[in-house]
Amino acid sequence: MQVFTLQQPGSTFPQQCCKPPPTTSLTTSQTCKRRKYSCLRSSASDHANLQQSILENQRADTCRSRRALGLAALSTLPISALVQAGPASAAADTLPPNSSPIPEGEAFSIKEADVAQLSASERQVYALNRRIQLQNRVPPGFPGFIRKGFDVLVVGDDYSTAPSGLIYKDFQEGQGPLPTEGQEVVFHYNGYNESGALIDSSYRKGRPAQTRLGVAGLIPGFEEGVRGMRIGQQRRIIVPPALGPPVGPSTFFSAKQCEVFDVELLAIRSCTRRQVAMFSDVVCSDI
Repeated sequence: MQVFTLQQPGSTFPQQCCKPPPTTSLTTSQTCKRRKYSCLRSSASDHANLQQSILENQRADTCRSRRALGLAALSTLPISALVQAGPASAAADTLPPNSSPIPEGEAFSIKEADVAQLSASERQVYALNRRIQLQNRVPPGFPGFIRKGFDVLVVGDDYSTAPSGLIYKDFQEGQGPLPTEGQEVVFHYNGYNESGALIDSSYRKGRPAQTRLGVAGLIPGFEEGVRGMRIGQQRRIIVPPALGPPVGPSTFFSAKQCEVFDVELLAIRSCTRRQVAMFSDVVCSDI
């Protein structure tokens, strides 16, 4: 019986396979065929392992190159800049552009009369926003929105802006004291996005919402707006992206945009913690 070497293209692992002589028995021929088939399978497996090894080496070389480029960029910074900026700033300078944090954006309130002074493209954006809001049947006096990159212009009359950037407008004054930390507030609300689509409503749920202040039960901008309300007061709160909720698939907020809430404060309750044996709870009562 003769032996020959079988090697797949691109493979560095030759396999020894048998070659039957010219005159051989049927059993010997079948045995060689089985061995040849086994050699072909083994050679293909070795070829796949070699390709995987080459890909892993290429990835490792790419990582080392990127790290070297980052260290080289860091070494070009002045020592004084590294000392003043600190390690966090130095590391941030070496990050690729796509890994930088996404700006939150700011909201600026303007009046309806100021729209005429905007550029033609901005007026077109405003007209489109108003047309979509009309289709969504927004309530009267709903603000318009003009996107300018990450920032947004809020178009509406008689709106006030807090130092934090929160924009609000009161429709009805209330009575009594303002709610404080730890107290429970009871309120009705409707929540809208910039297009005027209704995203959440306590009226649809059939009961008012309630939560304690200071326990992260509300998004920051919403809680700030409610803290300045009295019982019976009605207010429209425009929450800018910086004071807005988290976004993602687990929430109904899909992008960093302004959220509009029409809120009516119904009650303020004082809360105390009650201890019963090994258990405790919080009991709230109207003030």
